[in-house]
Amino acid sequence: MRTIGNEMIRSMTKIAGLLAAGLVALAFAGIANAQTEPLLREQIKVYSDVVRLGDLFENAGNAARAPVFRSPELGTGGVVAAKRVKAAARQHGLEWRNPGEISEVSVQRPSRMVTLDEISDAISKHIGRDDEKWSVSFGRGAKSFHIDPRVKAKVGIKHMDLRSEAGRFRAVVSFDGAEHPVPDKTFTGRAFVSVDAIVPANIIDRGATITSSDVKVVRLPRSRVSNSALSEMNAAIGMAAKKQLTPGRAIMRSDVEPPKLVRRNSAVTIVYRAGGMVLKTKGRALADAARGETVSIENTQSKRTFEAEVTSTGIVTVSGRGSLPKRTASRATRRNSGPNSFVVR
Repeated sequence: MRTIGNEMIRSMTKIAGLLAAGLVALAFAGIANAQTEPLLREQIKVYSDVVRLGDLFENAGNAARAPVFRSPELGTGGVVAAKRVKAAARQHGLEWRNPGEISEVSVQRPSRMVTLDEISDAISKHIGRDDEKWSVSFGRGAKSFHIDPRVKAKVGIKHMDLRSEAGRFRAVVSFDGAEHPVPDKTFTGRAFVSVDAIVPANIIDRGATITSSDVKVVRLPRSRVSNSALSEMNAAIGMAAKKQLTPGRAIMRSDVEPPKLVRRNSAVTIVYRAGGMVLKTKGRALADAARGETVSIENTQSKRTFEAEVTSTGIVTVSGRGSLPKRTASRATRRNSGPNSFVVR
């Protein structure tokens, strides 16, 4: 009986060992299967014109290179429904059960934006000399464009036609040595040697005093800017417009003048200075005048006319006894005599 019992125990132990080994094998098989089962990515980036199964799935196996959808345009994105992905995968022998119940895949196609400023700089360097500055304006329809973001090459000019007399050009833009293909682009427009010019930022009325917000610096064709044009902002700010000034036109030195501090027929204060004495009275300007200019003034009391220098807004100054109005001078003389005399300063 003891022998039979021992045999049974050994048999059961052997069976248990076989069962355990089988479970371990099944577990490893499950892990291996999970590692090779296709896994759908919910967000992907693509860099080619087509989306392949290898972009959409991990563990796509031999089907990874199979193209299934057209990629979005450079710099854009979109979504693909999971059921369409599943159908496309099945056509190439790739079975996917969608255990995570994914509804759609987001597809993005990154890009590098090539701006018109970059193209303008490339054209300027291609046709210009070190001592010249060129400005470029493009024809209608010209716009920035996207290229593969992996391209590190700079914008270059493959071919250039320039009619110097009219400034019209046709340029073929390329990316020499680009790591990934970029189609050539053709641009047309005008190019001209340019200079900095001071122009109105808005309409400036005649007689208005120019402020910093009224003017700006722009680049204009050298042929449109004469030697008498203002070249410094400070030469315009604080001056008065001699005529109406319009945007886009360089401001000439003859277009501005010192602002008029007194106007014809306007009331002014007359300041009389003689020695240590200062007297003030009222008058009327008979002409426009700027600071430092001499203008004819009429004394509103005596109606006498004399010359005075404009020293501030609405203020003129005269000096010397001959210019003092008679009634004012005699009154000042009387007040200035005796122990109680005073001086108005």
